[in-house]
Amino acid sequence: MTTFQFPKSFRWIALLALLPLTGCEDPQREVKLQWREDEVNKKEAAVIQREMALAKEKQVMEGNRLDLLAKEKSVASLQKQLEEEVEKTKRVRREVEIRQLRGPIPQISADRVIVIDAASDEIMFEKNPDKRGAIASTTKLLTALLVVEAGELDKIVTVEESDTQCSPVRIGLKAGEQYTRRQLLTAMLVKSSNDIAQALARDNAGSVEAFAAKMNEKCLALGLQDSHYVNPHGLPARNGDEPFSTARDLSAIAKACDVQPAIREIVKLQSYSFKWPNGRVTELSNTNRVLRSAGYCDGMKTGYTDAAGYCLVASGERNGKRRIVVVLNDTEGGVWRDAQALLDWALKA
Repeated sequence: MTTFQFPKSFRWIALLALLPLTGCEDPQREVKLQWREDEVNKKEAAVIQREMALAKEKQVMEGNRLDLLAKEKSVASLQKQLEEEVEKTKRVRREVEIRQLRGPIPQISADRVIVIDAASDEIMFEKNPDKRGAIASTTKLLTALLVVEAGELDKIVTVEESDTQCSPVRIGLKAGEQYTRRQLLTAMLVKSSNDIAQALARDNAGSVEAFAAKMNEKCLALGLQDSHYVNPHGLPARNGDEPFSTARDLSAIAKACDVQPAIREIVKLQSYSFKWPNGRVTELSNTNRVLRSAGYCDGMKTGYTDAAGYCLVASGERNGKRRIVVVLNDTEGGVWRDAQALLDWALKA
C-alpha cells in the first residue's frame, strides 16, 4: 500500500496556522472591546437594579392599594351603620309620635284579637293571634271571596232542597226559587243567612263538601297554616270535624276580601232590600252594628257560636289610612265596644 506524504513546506504552513493569532490583534481594539463589555455589564446591572426597585415599588403600591380598599370598606361599613342608626332613630321617633297620637291601647275583653294596617300588613296590636278556635259566621268572608273570584255574579242560581237544610240563621229559601249570585252574596254578607251560604257553595263547587275543600285550598294558596274549614257558614260540624282558624289567618282573608270591589260595596251596606221571586221585598239590616255607630267603619262581617263567642271583623278608613280589626271570642256587649275602640285607636295615626 502506497502512503502519500506532504512536502515539508506544506507542513510548516499548517503549523503556523495553529499558532495563536492574538499577538497579531490591535491592542487599542482590545481595549475598546473590553470597555464596551464593561459598559454593557454596567447597564445590565443598572437595569436589574431598576427592575428590583420597580418590583419593590409595585409591592409597596399594592400594599397601599389593599390598605386603601380596607379603609374604603371600613368607611362604607361605618356609613351603613350610621344610616341604620339614623333610620332606627327616625322609626323610634315616629313610633313615639304615633303612640302619643293614638294614646293607650283600649282595654278589651276579647280573647283573640289582631289589628293590621291593610296597606302595609303592619301588625298594630295583637292578643293571642295564633290561638286556634271557631270563628262562626266570619267564615262567610272566605265563602264570599271564592264566589267573587269565580265571577259571573249576575248568573242565575236555582235553589235546591239541600240548600235549605241547615241551622238558623236562615232567610227562608225554598227549592226551585231563582236568584242571581249577587243577590245571594249580598244577603249572606248583610244578614249572615246560612241557607244562602249553602246555596252559593253548592252552586260554586257542586256540593258543600267540595266547596269546603276549595276553601282549604285557598287557605294554602294564601299561606295560611292554622285554618281548617268544613262548611261555608262556620256552624259546628255534625261529624266532629270541627272548623277552626286564628285571628291572624282571618285578618289575611279579610285583607284579600278588602281588595275585591264587589265585596267592599256589599259589606259597607247598612241595609239591603232583598227581593223574593214573587215580588215581595224584605229589608235586611246589617248585623254589623259598628257600621251605624262609627262613620269611619265600612265593613265587614259578624259571627256567633257558643265555641267562637261573639266575633266581628271590622274594616275602616280615615285620612287615607285603612285598618282591619279582628275580634274573636268576645262577649255580647264587648264585641261592638272592643272592635270600635280598636278601629278608632288604629285610625288615629
